[in-house]
Amino acid sequence: MSSTCLRCAALLIAALAPLAVASAQAPAAKVVPVTDDYYGTAVVDPYRWMESGEDPDWLPWLKAQGGHAQAVFARLPGRAALLADVAARSGELTSVGSAELAGGRVFHEIRAAGEQDTKLMVRDVDGRTRVLFDPRTLPGDGEQVLDRWMAAPDGRHVLLQTSLRGTEHSTIRVMDVDAGTLLDVEVPHAQGLSWTADSRSFSYLKFVGEAGTPGYFVANEPRLHRLQDDGPDIVLARRGQAGIVATPGQFLLVVFDAGSDTALAIVRDGRSEAAVYRAEAAAARTGDAVWTPVAGFDDVVVDVVLRDDRMYLLSKRDASGGRVLLTSATAPELASARELSLPGAPVVESMLATPDGLLVRTLEGAASGVWRLPATGAPVRVALPFDGQVAWLHGDLLGDGVLVAMTGWFTPLTVYALDTDGSGLDDLALVPPLPFDTAGYTARRGRAVARDGVEVPYTLVMKQGTTPDRNTPVLLEAYGAYGYPASPRFSARLLAFLDRGGVYAVANVRGGGEFGRDWHYAGKAATKATTWRDAIDVAEVLVADRVGSPATLTLLGTSAGGVMLGGALNERPDLFSGAIANVGFMNPIRYVAEQNYADIEEWGGPITDARSFKTMYELDPYENIRDGAAYPAVLVVSGLNDPRAATFHSAKYAARMAAATASAEPVLLRIDFDAGHGMGSSRSQLDAVWTDIYAFALWQGGARSFQPASSPAH
Repeated sequence: MSSTCLRCAALLIAALAPLAVASAQAPAAKVVPVTDDYYGTAVVDPYRWMESGEDPDWLPWLKAQGGHAQAVFARLPGRAALLADVAARSGELTSVGSAELAGGRVFHEIRAAGEQDTKLMVRDVDGRTRVLFDPRTLPGDGEQVLDRWMAAPDGRHVLLQTSLRGTEHSTIRVMDVDAGTLLDVEVPHAQGLSWTADSRSFSYLKFVGEAGTPGYFVANEPRLHRLQDDGPDIVLARRGQAGIVATPGQFLLVVFDAGSDTALAIVRDGRSEAAVYRAEAAAARTGDAVWTPVAGFDDVVVDVVLRDDRMYLLSKRDASGGRVLLTSATAPELASARELSLPGAPVVESMLATPDGLLVRTLEGAASGVWRLPATGAPVRVALPFDGQVAWLHGDLLGDGVLVAMTGWFTPLTVYALDTDGSGLDDLALVPPLPFDTAGYTARRGRAVARDGVEVPYTLVMKQGTTPDRNTPVLLEAYGAYGYPASPRFSARLLAFLDRGGVYAVANVRGGGEFGRDWHYAGKAATKATTWRDAIDVAEVLVADRVGSPATLTLLGTSAGGVMLGGALNERPDLFSGAIANVGFMNPIRYVAEQNYADIEEWGGPITDARSFKTMYELDPYENIRDGAAYPAVLVVSGLNDPRAATFHSAKYAARMAAATASAEPVLLRIDFDAGHGMGSSRSQLDAVWTDIYAFALWQGGARSFQPASSPAH
C-alpha cells in the first residue's frame, strides 16, 4: 500500500465529512509568465506579478486564500478546543525576555499573564519593581510594539526601539528612568547600537532608503545622538574615508563600550564574520576619528568585546569551534594575540568581558556551558542549575554584575545573577513560578547516520508514557542556516500538541552551528543540499524506528528553514504526510525584489555570474517544484508585513505548488494581514498561528482525535 493510501486509511477513523470538505482547493492564481535570462539559462516565472504588491489582483487573491485556509481549519474537529488549550497555556504564563544591569537597577522585559505584548520593567535599587514603558501608551494609528531596548551605563536613561506591529521598522526613543517620561527624541528607521561611557549619547545605525524596498539598508549611516543637544546628529564613520573599507550594501556600525576608551567600527554583511576597526572613543564621538584595521573578513572574527585595555576576539579561522584571542585594545595586534584555550575545545558562541577577565558561552553538542577565563589561572566552569540552553550573557557596564539567561524544553527562560565568586547562579525571580506542571513530559536524544556517514543528532519531545509507533503524528522541524544551533527552548503552546499524542522532533542538520563553523559550511550555499538531505535522513531513521511513518510525518521549516523544507519536499515528497513552510524563504533567486537582501551570501549570492546563479537556483524551493509530482498536503504561513521573508515568497510558493501537485492533497496559504515575520506578534496572534500549525500536523498525521489523551496538568 502506498504512503498516501496508508494516510487515507488512518483518516477514515476521524470525522469524514468535515475532513472531505476541508481538503478542497482555493481559487487558483492567475498566470502571467515572465522570462529571465541568467547567463544563458532561461527561467520562466509564472507569478512574478505577486512581487510588487501593487497588482490589483494581489490583495483579493490573498484574502481569498486566507479565508479559505481559515474555513478549512474551522472545520477540523477539535481545532477550537486545541486553540482554547494553547491560549490557556500561553495566557497563564508570565514570561521574561531580555534583562540588563545598570546603575544598581535591573531592567527587564516582561509579558505578564493574560497580556498580549511585552512591557519594560525596572527593579529599582530599593527592590521595588515598576512598569517603565508600555508601548500601548504611544500616540498614533496602529499598535506599537517594543522591538529592542538598551539601558544607559548609569541606569538613568533607556534607549527604546518601537515599531508598528510586525514591520520591524523601528523608531528610537529615549526614556528618563527617574521621571518615567519620554524625552523629545524620535529617530525613525534606525537601529540602536550602544551608549557612550558617560551615558550622555548613543550610537545608532540610520537606514536612509525607502522602507520595504531593496534599497532600505543601502548606504546606511552610523550616527551619534547627544542627549540635551539640539544640534544635528554626527555621522561617525563614512565608507572610503578615515580608513574604512565598506560597500554601500554592507552594514557599517560604530559601537562604544563604557568600560573602555576604545571605539569599534564593524563592517558586516550576510557572513557571521566581520571586518573590525578601532579608534580612540573621544575622537570617534566627534566623527573625525582615523580608523585603524584590527581584523579583516579573512580573519573570520565573529565577536569582539572590550574592557579597559583588553580586546578579546573570537576567531573561527582554522578553528571550527572558535579561538578566543586577547590583545591590547589601544594597539591591537592580531598576529601576536594570546590564545585562551578551553578544555575539550567546545564551540564558543559568545563572550562577555568582566573586570577580572572573560566569560564565554559555549556549546558542546547539545549541552550549553559558561566558563570563566580569569586574567590569571585556569578556566573555571560555572555550575548551571539545569541541563538546558544558555540563551545570553549580559554584564553591568560600570560594575561587575553579570546576568545569565537559561531555558530548556520544559523550563521557561529564567534570568540568573552570577554568584559573587563566579561559581554558580542565583535566580532573580523576575517572574512568578511556572503556573503548570511540566514534569509529565520528556525529551530524548538520538543520532541518525546520514548518507555520507556523518552522525546527525535529533531530539524527540513527547508526553511521559508515550510510546511512538507508525500511527503517531510526528512534527519534524529543522532549520540549518547561518550557523544557528537548534537548541532546547521552551514553548507552552507545544504542550497542547504533545497532550494530543503528538511527538515533536528537532533535527540538528548541517547548516546550523551545533558543531561550529565546519558544521555550518557543510550546509551553506553550494553545499546547501546537505541540509535538506540530513532532514530526509533523520526522517527515514524515525520511520525505520517506527516513530511515525510517511502517513503521519509532517515536516516544518521556519524562515531560512523554508529552503530546507522545499528541498526535502522536492526530493522526497513520498516521505511526508504534510509540510509546513512557516514565513519561509522560498524563492531565493528573487532576493533583488525585497528589503532583506543583505544576508544573501548565505545562499551563494549575490548572483553575479553563471556559477553563483547555479548555486542559488539549485537550492531555490520555488524554482524546483516538479510539475506532476504527488506532493503531500502543504500549509504555507505568512504575514503581510513581513520584512525578512517578503510575503511574495510564501504566495508564489503556494500558488506554484497548488498548480504543480498531482495529488488531491490541499495546499493552504494562511495569511495574517496584521503580522510580519513573527517578531512583534501579539500573544493571541501567536496562539492562533501555532494552533493551526499543530492542528495541521495532527490532521495530516492521521490523529484519531484532537482531544488530549488525558487532562493536561495545570
